[in-house]
Amino acid sequence: MTGSQREAVLARLRDDLPYFAAEALKIRAKSGSLIPLRLNRSQLYFHERLEEQRRRTGKVRAILLKGRQTGFSTYIGARFYQATVFGRGVQTYILTHEQDATNNLFDMVERFYEKSPFKLKLSASNAKELRFDRLDSGYTVGTAGTKAVGRSRTVQRFHGSEVAFWPNAASHFAGVIQTVPPEPGTEIILESTANGVGGEFHERWQRAEAGAGDYEAIFVPWFWSE
Repeated sequence: MTGSQREAVLARLRDDLPYFAAEALKIRAKSGSLIPLRLNRSQLYFHERLEEQRRRTGKVRAILLKGRQTGFSTYIGARFYQATVFGRGVQTYILTHEQDATNNLFDMVERFYEKSPFKLKLSASNAKELRFDRLDSGYTVGTAGTKAVGRSRTVQRFHGSEVAFWPNAASHFAGVIQTVPPEPGTEIILESTANGVGGEFHERWQRAEAGAGDYEAIFVPWFWSE
């Protein structure tokens, strides 16, 4: 491979998420085997909605109402992992509703790193964080169990997972989500399955669905799942 060909491949890996996922990321199938991450119908639809908003506004602010087992945490994990390892000064923070979910999402990202043919040198790796000091970038996962979690950091990519089930949702919306500055290139993605009427997620979904504020409401039905 010539130098120009290598540069073209790296540029595509950096800019084309479906290509990056299929070529560089591995997930564990339900059979237990490791397979390339090839985005499914639901993930590709979500990807196009986010990319359209990013092109139009310069940033992403999205709230997703989803069915179960549709692969969106995997998609967001891949999207933010790509941004973290190809960017400089990109801090990614994932906040889940329970410890098991935190462990599962971080295991997935560690697998992305361990099985990728395009490895960067880690300066830190522990139960909740991957840090790449040469890029001044990092990927951290936390659990929404305490009101103060994540408040002390500044992040450029934030993923709120199963937000309707956060035990201290109002406090987290007033705190950790405010750590993402309203700058071009930043992204906030809030996703959840439904959890009844009322609560922070339901109220914010209603506002976004009505077109109020920066957040775009995205609904993906369960029957799209393959």
